[in-house]
Amino acid sequence: MNNRRIIRATLLALATLTSSCQASISEREKGWCSDIDFLLKEVQRQHYIYKSQPLPSALVQAATKLKAEIPRFSDERMLVELQRLTVFLGDGHCYVLPFGAQRIASKVLPLRFYLFSDGLYVIDAEGDHERWIGCRVLKFASTAAEAAMAQMSSLISRDNDMGIKWIGPLFLRFRGGLETVTPDLNSQNILVTLEDRNRQKTETTLTPIAAPPMRGLPKLIPSKLSGAPPAPLYLENVTSLYWIKELSENKTVYVQFNQVMNEAQESLANFAGRLQSVLEEKQPVKLIIDVRHNNGGNADLLGPLIEVLSRFEKRDPSYKLFVLTGRNTFSAAQIFISRVDHLTNAVFAGEPSSSKPNFVGEENGVVLPWSGAICSISNRYHESIPNDQRHWIEPEIKIELSAQDYFANRDPVLEAVLSK
Repeated sequence: MNNRRIIRATLLALATLTSSCQASISEREKGWCSDIDFLLKEVQRQHYIYKSQPLPSALVQAATKLKAEIPRFSDERMLVELQRLTVFLGDGHCYVLPFGAQRIASKVLPLRFYLFSDGLYVIDAEGDHERWIGCRVLKFASTAAEAAMAQMSSLISRDNDMGIKWIGPLFLRFRGGLETVTPDLNSQNILVTLEDRNRQKTETTLTPIAAPPMRGLPKLIPSKLSGAPPAPLYLENVTSLYWIKELSENKTVYVQFNQVMNEAQESLANFAGRLQSVLEEKQPVKLIIDVRHNNGGNADLLGPLIEVLSRFEKRDPSYKLFVLTGRNTFSAAQIFISRVDHLTNAVFAGEPSSSKPNFVGEENGVVLPWSGAICSISNRYHESIPNDQRHWIEPEIKIELSAQDYFANRDPVLEAVLSK
């Protein structure tokens, strides 16, 4: 199909979508219809793939169906349903945020969830709900937590399925997200069934609160369970962009790399230089780079750090380089680990990342005109390893964090690597 036919087919599909809204009975419906049309037109104009191909027919059909359902959906659910449309685009950088829209006050449960190897648990809470920290989530209204998470596959934009584990628990905190997966939900007073550490089940009714301001997805925090030991090394300082710690008993240097950005006091290039000096002075036999909390940034900054890692490995064949990855490893952090995988013999440990070695992705902001919803449309392809078709870099030492280890502030991934 040539470009002229592509454009003609796309304009016809979008015209059909627009006409389906002309009979709307309220300004709200007209507004949401206009946002749907605008989103699809921007995808057609900007997306790396769909600026030269017709939109997926399933996306166009879903958009048409969504327009008919506007009257029965809340505004918060509409944000999530718009997000569902972006899933058809097939990458993790296309999204509609469930919060931050100018016209919509999104609300969340006063609990924060995380999906461990043994289930969905409460890891943090607002106000007087802290007593639920450490509890396993069994149900939202009548919907089992497992079933709710399974439905996230149609709601979460992603490069691979680790993105569902990463982002799905966040969506289950939003009232709009819960409305999509729980048909009998009371949106004003949400019934949640929890199981405590003694296997006692409790039903509690939670009133949603205003969504807190967020810049990106929140990183994992140390266990807040009463009586937990001190935080493990990987959770001690997740707010710093990068830092170094010598583990002298193991002749090991540990580096936590939490964001691909320049720190105000020290650029990433200068940090790489400082790391090089530490390696020359301490002569460790093992270097550990932990990117489990790193969800991206500016990949153009990565060169000096990758050069230091390559130089370390070449110094002595017995030296070992380890890279710790997880579901929060994404975007520019994926470019980092892809290049390290391609250029070195690093051993990967932990969980797979939420990106592919090669992926479509770039934060490219769009604001919908009626709702003010915040969106992103990917407009760039990143190829770090030519012709690599893997969904992720499979860790040689594969460990998924359990609730038991997390709440006891243990780090089985670092323990396993230090034992090698």
